[in-house]
Amino acid sequence: MTYSRSNRQRDCNYHDRRRPAIRTLILSLALCPAGLLAAQTSSAKPQAPKPDLSAHPEWPKADPADVATIQSTVHAFYSAISAPAGGKLDRTRLRSLFTPGGRIVVGLAARGSRPADVIYLTPEEYAAGSNAATAQKGFFDRSPANQIEQFGVMAHVYSTYESRNREDEPKPIARGIKSFELLHSAGRWYIVQIYWDWESPENPLPEKYLHNNGK
Repeated sequence: MTYSRSNRQRDCNYHDRRRPAIRTLILSLALCPAGLLAAQTSSAKPQAPKPDLSAHPEWPKADPADVATIQSTVHAFYSAISAPAGGKLDRTRLRSLFTPGGRIVVGLAARGSRPADVIYLTPEEYAAGSNAATAQKGFFDRSPANQIEQFGVMAHVYSTYESRNREDEPKPIARGIKSFELLHSAGRWYIVQIYWDWESPENPLPEKYLHNNGK
């Protein structure tokens, strides 16, 4: 099995699970009286954007060791999304690594007439989908190499990843690169967004991403 084939199957399965919910949403909008929609539109007032961290004082606090450095934050993410068969992700730990509005962006490979696309998930939505998968088989992610760049409170990491169903598997079932955007605030690091693409025969990992850049 190639990496591209397994990921295409996961894309298909994901959309199959979401179709009923999407149909329900579309139907409810179609049946909603036009007058009610107009009233809601006219009465709604745009709200001014608020700073994300200060607007959510209830957001779970991270373990200081998880978010002390860029490297520790990236490592904590991989640890938080890994679980054995029948296990579940630590949702509180996962959420605590992100800003309240932080997102996990799932890439969709081009398939048939559909061009490449993305789906935006909250950490909570990602955990729910992952728990459904780990109920049947384990999932372990690790990063053998990271390319880190930093400017002020902003950091970017190209993190090469390897995925396995068991920690002791000699070969990964998938490899690729996760792109992390991070923020340094109040003495700790936050993940703002993660987005990734996977390796395939047509898209091999470049040699430079198989090594750390020394930062």
